[in-house]
Amino acid sequence: MKVLGLILPALFLLATPAMAVEYQGQNIDGKKLYAKVYYYATGGVYNVQVSFNKRQATIYFADGNQTTIQLKQQVINDSKNIEGFGKLGQYPVNETFSVGLVYNNNSAGNGQPQQSNPLEGFWRISLE
Repeated sequence: MKVLGLILPALFLLATPAMAVEYQGQNIDGKKLYAKVYYYATGGVYNVQVSFNKRQATIYFADGNQTTIQLKQQVINDSKNIEGFGKLGQYPVNETFSVGLVYNNNSAGNGQPQQSNPLEGFWRISLE
């Protein structure tokens, strides 16, 4: 009975259709698009390429690095204002959890608690 209780929810999750990211009624999943991204934590604006997959966006930087963020919305109404959340070094598993490395910016080693930026992890994408 316990096995059945584990199998049924797993089958339900597998059978749930995956929704694609849409813009102007078109599926844009899997397409690499040129964009500018604004990272709230640093205040930096970066020229990048972005590809969408379901409710996630992977941001490809010019230096070869990349990060994946969780999008705030699945249907994009304004191509100049696409918001998402994702910390550098983290990969979103679902809407709530992410896994990855945590960077320690406290290089001084002075034992002081690290200050947290409340906007760390927020991104704004503007498609070109």
